[in-house]
Amino acid sequence: MATADRYRDYMYELVDRAVSDIGPRESCSEEEKRLGSLFAQEIKPVCERVEVEEFTCSPKAFLGFFPYLVLLYLAGVVLYYFYPPVSVILSAIGIAVLFYEVVRYREFIDPFFPKRKGENVAGFVKPSGETRKRVIVSAHLDSAYEFKVWYWLKGLSVPAMILAFSAPVLLLGASLARTIADSSGVPENAVYTALGIALIALSPIVGMFFFFHTRDVVPGAMDDMAGIAVLAGLGRYLQDSRGGGGFYPENTEVVLLALSSEEAGLRGAKRYAARHKKEYLQIPTHAIFLDNITDERYLTVFKREVWCGAKMDPYLIELSREAAAANGKDITTTIMAVGATDASAFVREDIPSVSICCYNAARLMPNYHTRHDTIENVRPASLAVALQLVIEMIGRIDRG
Repeated sequence: MATADRYRDYMYELVDRAVSDIGPRESCSEEEKRLGSLFAQEIKPVCERVEVEEFTCSPKAFLGFFPYLVLLYLAGVVLYYFYPPVSVILSAIGIAVLFYEVVRYREFIDPFFPKRKGENVAGFVKPSGETRKRVIVSAHLDSAYEFKVWYWLKGLSVPAMILAFSAPVLLLGASLARTIADSSGVPENAVYTALGIALIALSPIVGMFFFFHTRDVVPGAMDDMAGIAVLAGLGRYLQDSRGGGGFYPENTEVVLLALSSEEAGLRGAKRYAARHKKEYLQIPTHAIFLDNITDERYLTVFKREVWCGAKMDPYLIELSREAAAANGKDITTTIMAVGATDASAFVREDIPSVSICCYNAARLMPNYHTRHDTIENVRPASLAVALQLVIEMIGRIDRG
């Protein structure tokens, strides 16, 4: 039996308890804070100290502007026929917001949305000897709004999103061309008519994204209560091993970090990484992020998160491969083409990081950001595999 298997039931029961008793956890909500308090209680016995850090952000900004973008597009299509210069402006605004707020995870329009307070929870486990290194192991506390389009369309969601995201670009190009043509005295022709028909044809697809998400928050068993449970399981393991039951870090401090507001655009991670960057870079520090722990058959490490432009640490990527192989597991190395994890926020602050998951990243899973993200879809073995991988990685860092 692998070491982590001893904590499988504990971790699975913790996921069940949180999902059943606390329920969905909107970013910066009281439910998210309740889970933070539960996590602090679970890890307190092994930690030298547990810190709760409050921060401020605008959690609804990240995706809350989608209805406004839909209205901008529809207005732009109408104005394409009557006053294309304004259509150029509207489409340019929509593209800029979409690119900077969603793709690049910049807080581009956050000042226009209400502010709320979130809480990050960090537990510090001291090594048996002098602290010379640090490993942060992290997961996020909140769960996502249900992405209605993904729930409705399932496998067709990806082509629908490609078409919807392409529509403002087509509108910008068509409106700009028509503006230039009108100012040059070029008469109406079939090309402008065809472009207008295409823009109208795309309108129903774009219109669906008015309801991209509502106020419904998903249970978040896989994403990311399972990750939080692995952190708690790591705390239990370190508590037991400190008493002589196995590997315990000799010179590596372990930080058990539960972050707020990942689903709101990595806001909790961004605040925490910026606040602690100087402190954490005083000694060699590595960060391991756990997300979407659901199926051990799809153990995966990401080497890049494309939207944020974040490149994961090569040493940690190789370390994850070695750790997986040492436990008889295969780990897939790939890129995250859409979206991002909290690891990206730490990479932007120059803290070496890696993102690890246990789910099929090659397709859109039916329980990802939908009401089906329940405990029934979390395989207990995935929790043990993730925990064993992290223990092995910490051990190799400590001995290296």
